[in-house]
Amino acid sequence: MADVDYSSLIRLDGRVYAVFGTGAGIGGETVRALTALGATVACLDLDGDAAAAAAGGAGLALQVDVSESGAIDHALDQVVDRFGRLDGAIDIIGAALFKPFTETTDDEWDRQVGLVVRHAFRILRAAAPLIERSGGGSLGFVSSIAGLNAAPSNGTYGMFKAAMMSMVRSAAVELGPAGIRVNCVAPGATNTPRMLATQTAEMQAIALRSTPLRKAAEPFDIAAALAFLASPMAGHITGQTLTIDGGVSLMNWRELTAVGIPEGVAP
Repeated sequence: MADVDYSSLIRLDGRVYAVFGTGAGIGGETVRALTALGATVACLDLDGDAAAAAAGGAGLALQVDVSESGAIDHALDQVVDRFGRLDGAIDIIGAALFKPFTETTDDEWDRQVGLVVRHAFRILRAAAPLIERSGGGSLGFVSSIAGLNAAPSNGTYGMFKAAMMSMVRSAAVELGPAGIRVNCVAPGATNTPRMLATQTAEMQAIALRSTPLRKAAEPFDIAAALAFLASPMAGHITGQTLTIDGGVSLMNWRELTAVGIPEGVAP
């Protein structure tokens, strides 16, 4: 067996990645992580200013509305026109709906489908042929522990995140022969600007007490895992969901209730 240069396996030099959802938080950190490892990164976001800020004068920034049919295909064609190839795509887009099933309207249901899983399918469908044309690569998605466990009052989001994980498993089998790996991460509580703006101090304290590591993830924790899964270091990993939750999903409901999580509230 030939000697392996492990330090080179984490490098992404010469590779081109498209990151969807590059605003503050996990998306911006993912751009930083990929760039630090040597990749060229195209930053795509509904907010053109956020995409430009993430690109920072390097790479490519595009304003993209993933709810519009064909917009993703057009954006990725621009990436290939600019850089000549596409080695991977990472999807950060998503937002949770906190409502019981019985109070969720059809419009809210449809919006969750689009925000969580429809656009992810469109990214996979549009990116895979371009990645295959470049000789193979990877696709990465951000799911949630809400899709792994019961998520009362957050169930619509959880069921579509579960659908995303199912998509990842099936796509890994379909696309494997083309040299394309497909994986996702499932974060728990993460200190993104959105979470910090919406959670009360009491909610944050409960989340910390319920987590074995006694801390929430930072955006770079999630970005680092996505960069690892995109790299040759993870070259034989596909169809997997990597849970990044500080251990909270290992707890049972009795333990969670003991630290103060009220009945009917998802961890």
